[in-house]
Amino acid sequence: MSQPSRVSKTKSVIWVVLMDKKKQKITAGRECDQVSAGELRDAVCRKLRMTSDGAEAFSIWICSPLLQLQLKPSHYPTALCDLWYDLLAQFAPATERQAKNDLPIIMLARNVFYPLSQEKLLVQRDPQARYYLTAEAMFNFLTGRYPVEDELAYKLAALQLKMEGKKLNNFPPGTLQNIANQILPWDVIKRKKKQPLFIDKRIRSYLSDLSTTTPGTLDHMYISHFWTQTCYRCAFFQGQTEVQNHRKDVLVRIGITPHNVFIWNKVTNNLIQMIPVKDISSTKLHCKTIAELDNKDIDTKLIKSDQEKGGTGKKIPFDAWLINFTVVASIKKRTNTAVPIYSKQACMMQTMFERMKDESHLHADKSTTSVQPAPVVQRGNLNEVDAMMSL
Repeated sequence: MSQPSRVSKTKSVIWVVLMDKKKQKITAGRECDQVSAGELRDAVCRKLRMTSDGAEAFSIWICSPLLQLQLKPSHYPTALCDLWYDLLAQFAPATERQAKNDLPIIMLARNVFYPLSQEKLLVQRDPQARYYLTAEAMFNFLTGRYPVEDELAYKLAALQLKMEGKKLNNFPPGTLQNIANQILPWDVIKRKKKQPLFIDKRIRSYLSDLSTTTPGTLDHMYISHFWTQTCYRCAFFQGQTEVQNHRKDVLVRIGITPHNVFIWNKVTNNLIQMIPVKDISSTKLHCKTIAELDNKDIDTKLIKSDQEKGGTGKKIPFDAWLINFTVVASIKKRTNTAVPIYSKQACMMQTMFERMKDESHLHADKSTTSVQPAPVVQRGNLNEVDAMMSL
């Protein structure tokens, strides 16, 4: 049963959270559940004084600590918020207690289907769009969802301080590591735990190099660094998979772009596998799959009904997204292999992968942002939405 929505709204007012943590109040002029995601996005972008082209780079999302959903323009955000408990049960690996305490918010965030080629042009002519795209890139960097090399991390930290108006004389020597958790992702800090002064030295060096930089170019400099990163504009998912030398399945974060599929260890943030889309021969969705989590050599099998799940507590039912791809070990040796991802979000991964492939072909040599509708999968009484991102 759905629980009453706890999203910030009244009869005709909707509050939308932005990537810089501020809020925009939108007066609908009618019942909130009659306002579509497309209308809401356009209203927010107008208040932010973005161009119509800039608005195309963004979408309305419903987000919480357990689940993040990008909506189609035709979806109704507050109506979906009223179904949040059902959506969590269907797509989030959460306990009933966690689900009951989960609070969704409506957000404006980057449209994962917006072409990178268009973004590079957009940021030159729409400073407001550039500001919010940069704020989102910074959020994904600081939370570890955009892993980068350590040196680039120090450079991005210096840029952040400069954008915030900080100067070297604000930080006596040896003090920058005291605010490291505000400007660096946790895994970078952990790697240098025994060398705290090294972090101070590297950030201080990059901050000194920025002393003559004009403020108006800083956000452009910041986001342009991510354009060189293969993980940029990932659609994120979560699940678990088999990893060599691990007795149980490992919790993973999946990232999908038009060119690559990433699998990161969710606990360590280490990259387990990056699979180029060109090497993927096929993908397949298996529904109602059992993963034997307590065997070193994990045994999986398809089941026909809930009665076949067993009652030992060792077998966990999940959908599975199977990625078949080719590994090139040498010029003459090519090996076919497969990776199964067990997740409640498996159907979303399959849909996202197919859509991203379509987007890649559509925008390869074109400047348009028009797209074909994503396929909709009916599951119970809920429609599958465009994208799901989970921390």
